[in-house]
Amino acid sequence: MDVVKIFVEEPVGLEVLVPDTEADAHRRGAEIGSLDELLARRFEPDSDYARAYLAGTHLGAPRRVGLTALADAEVWLRPLLDWAGARDWTRLGADGAVTGLLAPEAAGVLRRPGDVQALALGPVPAGVLAASAVGERRDALPALRAALDASPEAAVLFPEPAHDGHDWSLFTTRPLRSRLVDAFGRHPAPEARRIVAPFQRARGEHKFYLEQWTLDALPDWAEEV
Repeated sequence: MDVVKIFVEEPVGLEVLVPDTEADAHRRGAEIGSLDELLARRFEPDSDYARAYLAGTHLGAPRRVGLTALADAEVWLRPLLDWAGARDWTRLGADGAVTGLLAPEAAGVLRRPGDVQALALGPVPAGVLAASAVGERRDALPALRAALDASPEAAVLFPEPAHDGHDWSLFTTRPLRSRLVDAFGRHPAPEARRIVAPFQRARGEHKFYLEQWTLDALPDWAEEV
């Protein structure tokens, strides 16, 4: 049996890691254009960002851990593509090259990320997308926030290494939990278990791998979808 876990946090603070200068203050009210302007922009502290972490475990023999290692990718892929809707997809390769994708091509990357650094939804500037995937995630937060702020339709997805494949994390500026739950609800998967829970409750191995301990009696902070 496949188990999909959707850990969500909203709003989430993507703290600005660069000082706010007088030049930055002038840029806040200006139209954002160049990469330097996007990266230098100061975001208001009460801006609402959201993130989700999609993980998976195949509970068969042998057990496999990783969203892309599930026996049936459709139990998470169809809802995720439904959530994405008609927005344009962009791929950031390991070499830094940015290319547009059709939805079927994006589905292939989601199944097998390979050397992909990130995927973007919506009109995200190529340079900002590339900067958002450089080095440690916390060091790239200014670029990530700039990418998300490029458009109300923007979202950025990152492949995350798992034991037997990859999970996916995603960041967006729009309300996320209800939209993901609705998308999963439109694509029933009675042969799988799909669980949504607060991101904060994923802290610690025991809670993150809840399917190994409490699948038959889910805690009150976890909801099946």
